[in-house]
Amino acid sequence: MRSNYQRGTIYEASNSFFVRYFATVDGVKKRVSHKLCDRDQTHYSITCPAVLALRDEHMVAARKPKPQPTATDILITDYWEQVYLPTVKKGLKPSTVAGYQEIWVSHLKDHFTGRTFREYEPVDGNKLLNQKVAERYGRRTIAHIRSLASGIFTHAINDGVLQSNPWRNVKTKIKPPKPKETADYTLTELMDIVNGKLTRVDAQLIVCLAGLMGLRPSEIVALCWEDVNLRAGKLRLHQAYVRGNLGTTKTEIDVTLPMLKMVIGLFKAWHQQCGEPSEGWVFPKRIGEGPINIRDYVVAVLRPGIGKKSWKGLYAFRRGAGTILTELTGNPIAAQQALCHLDLSTTMRHYIKTKRTALAEGIQMLDERLALNK
Repeated sequence: MRSNYQRGTIYEASNSFFVRYFATVDGVKKRVSHKLCDRDQTHYSITCPAVLALRDEHMVAARKPKPQPTATDILITDYWEQVYLPTVKKGLKPSTVAGYQEIWVSHLKDHFTGRTFREYEPVDGNKLLNQKVAERYGRRTIAHIRSLASGIFTHAINDGVLQSNPWRNVKTKIKPPKPKETADYTLTELMDIVNGKLTRVDAQLIVCLAGLMGLRPSEIVALCWEDVNLRAGKLRLHQAYVRGNLGTTKTEIDVTLPMLKMVIGLFKAWHQQCGEPSEGWVFPKRIGEGPINIRDYVVAVLRPGIGKKSWKGLYAFRRGAGTILTELTGNPIAAQQALCHLDLSTTMRHYIKTKRTALAEGIQMLDERLALNK
């Protein structure tokens, strides 16, 4: 039996009373039902006062608009997964995105879990940096953490999620330890490695490309034989291979570099050993497609060959290249051009190691010049 009422239809089923009405669910108007009560001595028919009262009570509540969460009620972790990360994946290089993800997982995910934009305050960020980060990590890591956290909130501001960025007022009160001095290989060390420790031609070539020509690891593995002009002694640098993705170089340059005779000789030897191909990866995988995984190659070939005590890291060769060129030419711009930096300050700050004897040598040279002018 059924009885129609303007404020909902009551019906009986399975010895219980229900009310059926139309409601908007996820933006779509649907017919829905709600159980009012079981049939008993008090609730005995669809027209009895007790059942009608339950119907009316439910319909009053059902007609009230449900409060919608405001933008600032969004969980920060949801915004990262659904908005921020997909956006940066479209606009940034895979290596940069991978760095963001590493910082997120290691330092920010647990901190932001369960927090909304509305409730987040500068004190929360200060606690993170001063109680969990500053005493354990260096300035660079702290700067990366702060930059990513602030970037997420800035992006949310641009999306209209909130009005201000609490991370603007987040500062570390504890002075973090100074970053460790980065290592580099001298020309003597490099030649000892190439001539005395490494026996594989491909390993010697990779070390020279990094340590004499200053190529990044991602640029080395992305080299194709089409980029190598052995007759002219030229090498085209225009792409990088990072975490399974082939793209432009870090600074998005496309240049042709002159090669050293030693590098040309190693290229010729490796080219002959590979069967003199005219195209394809210079350093291909033995099994499967694509170039070598440089991290696996370091573990399997370079580090064992060079020796644990002498191994300083692949980037140490690149830093050494900048220092060697600067010392030989007396001009840091040569190193900047070889390392393909857009900003000379980057070369000077991170890739040129100052000689400890530079001041003493400079004083001696100045003394000699002054003596000539007497």
